[in-house]
Amino acid sequence: MSFEEHLEEARKLYQKALEEFERAKESKDMVLLRDASGKGWLSTIEAVNALLIKKGVREEELPNTDRGRRHMVFRYSDRELRRFYLSLRESFHIEGYYDGTLEFDEMEEYLNDLSLYIQKIEELKS
Repeated sequence: MSFEEHLEEARKLYQKALEEFERAKESKDMVLLRDASGKGWLSTIEAVNALLIKKGVREEELPNTDRGRRHMVFRYSDRELRRFYLSLRESFHIEGYYDGTLEFDEMEEYLNDLSLYIQKIEELKS
């Protein structure tokens, strides 16, 4: 996939996360909130893939483990993008999906952070 295709996938997953979050919030359903967190994490991964492609990593070299992804993010990202990634990882992947400890108000903030993260990676095009 290309830089643009990974970004498009990140945006689609972000939209799905938003939709699931709204349903979860309306019904106060923690299972749906975990599902929304999962989609947020998948969106983050696709955004990272776009970033790595933009930085010259070939598709077949993209990491498919959490440890590999963290290593590549540290290698190819600036400090701001690294911090975004680590925050989104902790929020969506750990607290939201695995632990199920993310609250509705926190999720809203992290979704906003994810939108900004995608936007910052998109700006790498120019």
